[in-house]
Amino acid sequence: MTDPIDHDLARLSRGMPPAALADMEQRVAATIAAAPVPVGTLSARGMALAAAAAMVLGLAGGGVMAGRSEARERPGAAVVALGGGLAPSTLLLGR
Repeated sequence: MTDPIDHDLARLSRGMPPAALADMEQRVAATIAAAPVPVGTLSARGMALAAAAAMVLGLAGGGVMAGRSEARERPGAAVVALGGGLAPSTLLLGR
């Protein structure tokens, strides 16, 4: 039985594309070129302020996480069964 999507795609491939699609790329490029370009929307001072704010938020968030008890405790040893044949590391070990 044929998948309905395959049937619809085959039906679409047999037909001719609409004539309006022939020069769509040129029309879109002309519309983009004709659009006014905003001047001075991104200033160097604004970008520097945004970068500084991102750094402060990152440092503050990292400091909060480092102060939590979960981050200070050593993680327990992970038990990995290498004899199971399912771990990807067994392929790297050549087993």
